[in-house]
Amino acid sequence: MEPIDQPRLSRFQPTKVEPGFHLPAALREPLRVVMVVASIMLVAGAISAWVEIWLPGRGWFEQSSFAGPNDGGITLELGLAIFAVAWAERLWGNRLAVLVVAPFVLGLVALLDLRVAFAAASDYLHGDSLHNAGGQGYLLPGFWLAVAGATGATVAGAIRIWRARHTTRWTVGIARSFAGAAAGGIGGALLGFFVGVTIGTRVTTGQIGGVTGSAMILFAIGFGFAGAWLGAVAGSFIAAATKRA
Repeated sequence: MEPIDQPRLSRFQPTKVEPGFHLPAALREPLRVVMVVASIMLVAGAISAWVEIWLPGRGWFEQSSFAGPNDGGITLELGLAIFAVAWAERLWGNRLAVLVVAPFVLGLVALLDLRVAFAAASDYLHGDSLHNAGGQGYLLPGFWLAVAGATGATVAGAIRIWRARHTTRWTVGIARSFAGAAAGGIGGALLGFFVGVTIGTRVTTGQIGGVTGSAMILFAIGFGFAGAWLGAVAGSFIAAATKRA
């Protein structure tokens, strides 16, 4: 009887890399390029000053976008989220409904937030308090850059939804553990954001407005993500324990 040849595993060979320069995948699809550029514009506009004011005895000075209600910090987070979805291959190519609609929703929220910021800035720039003090001011290009980025992301997001309408499953089934994790994550993120803003404000007491706003957003982002993760873990555990009971 002839011996039977045992199957052998072939040696591992790394994926061959073709020589020459190759553009990243995110820069080879026109719609994706528009989304990436729009998110960069939104981020650049968010970290720029939005208002320049002149007051007697002080002269011209810029107002940080992170000051006041911190609209710059909100648009910064939205811009980074849009960039992550547009750049990451697994996120952009995924046909999960929430990821397909994410750029459109994030861009629309950024536009609404910028609309609120525009209304507040217009009321101040054309209000009696500034004029009675002998001052004047105007919106800087950084604000309009953020508006252009948010608009581009919203339009590109709408086109993406239209293109993926036949390849995306729009019906959603929610498991108990997922619902618990989602509820816990949202609650934890809100609590973490509040704690981060509180700590950032106390740490920068006595500092100038721009420093205070920047520290608040850094603390808010860090504590918000930590709270979301801890809340999601706790919510999933509680939901699973409730189901077993």
